[in-house]
This record gives sequence, C-alpha cells and structure tokens, in this order.
Amino acid sequence: MNNRELVLSAHTTLFDARDTSVLDTAFHPDFIEHSPLVAGGAAGLATLVDEAGEALSYTNVRVLADADLVALHGRYTGLDDTDLIGFDLYRVADGLLIEHWDGLVPVAAPNASGRTQLDGPTDTSTGDPEANRALVTEFFTAALINGDYEAFRTYTDGVHLTQHSPDIADGVDNVITFLEELRDSGQGLVYDRIHRTVADGPFVLTQSEGSIAGQRHSYHELWRVDNGRIVELWDAITPIPSDAEAVHTYGLF
Repeated sequence: MNNRELVLSAHTTLFDARDTSVLDTAFHPDFIEHSPLVAGGAAGLATLVDEAGEALSYTNVRVLADADLVALHGRYTGLDDTDLIGFDLYRVADGLLIEHWDGLVPVAAPNASGRTQLDGPTDTSTGDPEANRALVTEFFTAALINGDYEAFRTYTDGVHLTQHSPDIADGVDNVITFLEELRDSGQGLVYDRIHRTVADGPFVLTQSEGSIAGQRHSYHELWRVDNGRIVELWDAITPIPSDAEAVHTYGLF
C-alpha cells in the first residue's frame, strides 16, 4: 500500500467509519498531533471520535501525495455545529502515520461565481509537480509574502483565476481588489513564511503562517497550475489561539 492509499484509508476508517482500532494499526506509537481540535495525540483522536459518535462522517474530495507527506481535502460532519471544510496534512514514517496538521473552516454558501469550497478538478495524473512547486513558491513569495498583488497577473494569464474562496468571485481583478481593500482597511492578510508544500500533478498545497489584524493565522491554500500558469485556488484560513501552549501545539514550525 502506498502512502496515498495508506493515509486515505486510515483517515476515512477513523473519521467516516468511526473505527478507532485503526489508531493501533496505522498510526505510529510516537504519533504527533498538531490540530487545535485534539489534545493528547492518538488518544485524543480516539476521544474526539468517540465523543462525536454516529453524527461524525467524512467525505474526501482530493488526495495529494508527495514523498512522506499526504494532504487530504474534504468535508466533516459532526465535529462542530456546522460542517467543516478544509485540509488534513499527514507525515508518514515506516509505513505509519506519524504526524498530522489541519486547517478547517465552516462550510459556506457558494461564492459570487457559484463555486463551492470543494468543487472543481481532482485528477492528479497530469502535470510536473516539481515545476509547479517552483512556480507556486516563486509566485507565493512575490504576491503574498512580499505583498506585490500585481504578481497575480504575472503568474496567471492576467485575467482568469477560478476562485473557490467564499468571499471572492472568479478573476484576477477580483482577488487583487479584495486583498487591496483588506490591506487598506487594516485587516490585510500578512504572510510570514511557507512551512510546507505538497505537490502532486497540477496541484500544489501551501501550508503557511502569518497574521490578520495582529492575530496569528495559519493558511492552507491549494493552487492548480496549467501550462505554467496558476489557474485555480481553494483555501482554508484559520486563526491560531494566542496562548503559548496552543501556539506550540499547533506545530507549524
């Protein structure tokens, strides 16, 4: 079983079939959990699943596999008052799941272009992952870390960007306007650094951190590349609790 199959099977067994015995067979004895939803590693996962009970389910839409990292993009029901959408990122060692991060946000209505947080292409069989990783990292540094939003024009075709963020419609003009208005209002998205990338086929997931209005946030953004241009974006942006223990536990570093 490859890492893609291993992680998807273990994750869905735990969160959809609600079978906590998988924690003994597919998770490493030294498993490290960074999710702010969970306390206490694998034991905390068992508690989370048991407490959620039969209301808990998980639907996967995308899987990205890149060396020892596997990213899942999907939807949870039963973890909160509303469904949660977003990303789970696992690290695999010795054929077992050894570390986990996530970025989950409440489900939202379709955006102004009628797109949801999960719809769109899923196929990872085409594209050059390393070339796409390099492109996205270069773009990300220019546009988001350095704050040059005009880079959205340079790294796309200048006009088109399929957008799955609930707050932004399709198009390069719309994302630039949205980001500039936030910055002008003092609520701008500040990006400090990328921690991890997961590249598979045409997709590159960036896991990064920064702040919004002084509050530390984690950013999970999934970019799709086609013919050397960024063409599509999904995201999950979540605040990180400010207390020292929570910041350490979140484990982006």
